[in-house]
Amino acid sequence: MSRFPFLFALTAVGALAACGSVELPREHFYRLDLPVARRPDPGRAGVLRVQDLQLGTALDGDCLSVQRGVEVEPRPFDRWIAPLDRLVTDALVLSLSRARVCDLVKGAADAGAEHWTLHGRIVEFGEARGADGAAEARIALELWLEQHGELVFHDEFRIAEPLANGGPEATVAGLSQGLVRVVDDVVARMQARGLFAAARPPAAAPR
Repeated sequence: MSRFPFLFALTAVGALAACGSVELPREHFYRLDLPVARRPDPGRAGVLRVQDLQLGTALDGDCLSVQRGVEVEPRPFDRWIAPLDRLVTDALVLSLSRARVCDLVKGAADAGAEHWTLHGRIVEFGEARGADGAAEARIALELWLEQHGELVFHDEFRIAEPLANGGPEATVAGLSQGLVRVVDDVVARMQARGLFAAARPPAAAPR
């Protein structure tokens, strides 16, 4: 028997064994980390409905991304646990609910009436790096609030959270914190207009 087929087979087995020891890239899935519920505001009142947020075409997809100037680079192995528009909408509903300033915060499909309706679109949501390499988590949400069909306010809420490093965990933490700041801004705008006070039922007259 020739030694050459045997040596060739032995080399092939060795090569396969070496390939088997190489660790292939593994996908990682992330969700937003939202704060626990706050202490209820004693003057809380009203029902707020949050409609599903629209998603900009450049953000269509479930990968985390890094923006450098006008270039957007997806992270193919770092993914959101759900489509980005669904994830941010649900996080906005939960964060507003946990702010404990409304009697109830509802999603688009929930039954019943409401005092206010919050609409919006996601303009920017991800990591951005400057020419100097500094990284930050950026959020830009265009939001408008309606009360019985009348526009109460319409603004773009922009947040930039500096990141110590550009890893996905730091990015997700920065985006989570940034979304909380957006919620605080929305609540402050509603409070400044006296919306919660106006939604409280009139106090019963003393007998």
